[in-house]
Amino acid sequence: MNSGRENRRSFRIRETVYLKYEVISDREFHQGLDRRKIRLGASSGIRSQILDLDTRFAEKLFLLKGESSRVAECLALLNDKLNTVIEQFPDLRASKASLASSEPQTCEVGADGMIFATDKPYAAGTKLALRFLLAADNRYIETFCNVVRDTEPVDESDPAKPFAVAVEFQGMKPAQKEILIQHLFNRESETLRMRRLNIEAMS
Repeated sequence: MNSGRENRRSFRIRETVYLKYEVISDREFHQGLDRRKIRLGASSGIRSQILDLDTRFAEKLFLLKGESSRVAECLALLNDKLNTVIEQFPDLRASKASLASSEPQTCEVGADGMIFATDKPYAAGTKLALRFLLAADNRYIETFCNVVRDTEPVDESDPAKPFAVAVEFQGMKPAQKEILIQHLFNRESETLRMRRLNIEAMS
């Protein structure tokens, strides 16, 4: 059981991502993400509460699919209906809109880190506050990260971002990390399914 979970954590996928990041000090990094949200006035707001509930609900829904797919489907539809209303809340809409208004880029995403392009180089050890939106399912992630190394961009077509960094996530809540793992697993499963269909069509 643990080996299967570790396998889900280890693989990476190429994903279209909207992201923004900010260099932070070592002090702010060690104080943690929750302390940063308090400083920015976001921790006690409805936005942070909704994001936390959203990740917890998605985790339970994923587990429920294995027990009763029909019940899970009904709850997913209800959740989509609630999300349609929630998306209209100014604070949450502004947060996602600020990301969606930026140019997306192709990144390499894993459960514990990712590779993304930057407009300038960053040395290993640089601390970043990272926000990103997964284009495939509109999943929103907030986390700190630590630059592990510089590397080549996954997609070299953007001359405005000629550099790239590999980062390791730090301070991401367990429920949110599990949601990211589920996303990666579902995307990989879909890729394998499409390959299988293509092979069957050619035979």
